[in-house]
Amino acid sequence: MAGITIKEYGLTFVWACLKEYLGRSWPILLIFVLGCVAGIVAAIAGKKRDVPLEIVDAKDYVPGRYEDSQLPDSSSVTWMFVSIVVFCLVTVMNPFLVRALIPRFGMTTVYYRFFWILPVTFGAAYWLTRAIGSVRRKMVQAIAFALVIVAMAFSMPINPGIPNVRIPDNVYKVDGAIPVLCDAIHQDFEQTEQYQKAVEKLAAITDRTSRKWMKWEAKQYPLCVFPYGIEFAVRQYDPTVRLLFNRNLRLFYEGNTSTGITYGEKNKKYMRRKRILDAMYGRDPSVTPEAFRKAMKATKTRYLVVEQNLANTSFLEESGCRQVATVAGYMIFRFGLSGSEQKAG
Repeated sequence: MAGITIKEYGLTFVWACLKEYLGRSWPILLIFVLGCVAGIVAAIAGKKRDVPLEIVDAKDYVPGRYEDSQLPDSSSVTWMFVSIVVFCLVTVMNPFLVRALIPRFGMTTVYYRFFWILPVTFGAAYWLTRAIGSVRRKMVQAIAFALVIVAMAFSMPINPGIPNVRIPDNVYKVDGAIPVLCDAIHQDFEQTEQYQKAVEKLAAITDRTSRKWMKWEAKQYPLCVFPYGIEFAVRQYDPTVRLLFNRNLRLFYEGNTSTGITYGEKNKKYMRRKRILDAMYGRDPSVTPEAFRKAMKATKTRYLVVEQNLANTSFLEESGCRQVATVAGYMIFRFGLSGSEQKAG
């Protein structure tokens, strides 16, 4: 629901979120509604079957006699979907309620996640499955199933759509530079005194629930800044690479205000991180080497990864950074660490 906040949309906030949630997949809503209507009609018009309770002794059990049918009665499933929709309309999808209450809880940026509890996608899947399962001839059923899958894949594509999907060629399913960059950083970091000291401290601490243990556990992992294009993939690929920026801070710096959160000059946490990025890319000439070093020390940042063609190399080296590798079009700089490799250089 990028860019949609209660503050900007007011009472139309819920409707705007719903449209963004469905996107080009709006036929799913149609399938869900038609399925619910058909289920309600069938439940009301159908005859109720009285199934008397039968007590069976174990020795009288007949295999297969008491097995459930292939397709359960749809009336209970239908009423379940309907009850969830009614609940959502009364609570999280009530524009008057969310307009008054949600801002008070500071949830204007995460409220859209409530839409994942909507039964639309699950209901549409249920009704499609039930419709195809009602076909008795297996061959016709298989053909109908294939046609539905193809139609949904190409008429309601997930962005950027099946025709434009590019699958990474490595086993990790990420940009090929990411594993190489992470390995290079770890290899360099493990030669530093900070890493070796952290390992020694951890070996001496027996209580793994203590704050002291958690402190040194974190110190054995490098704190890094990556380019925006691969930063979020790094977060998923290697959790032992700590990132200086959280999601909201980095999005805001890159000009994306979809979170609804803004950071001003009074926010020291953001300004220190902004200063580092401004220096990395030479975006702000007013940032001095002294100010950059102060920001790096305050945040305890150890590695900067910059696109080779965008790096502000002379400034970074003047400010105390040392280039330790150039990998796959990216330059890796180290700051504030001492180790055998640095001394040898």
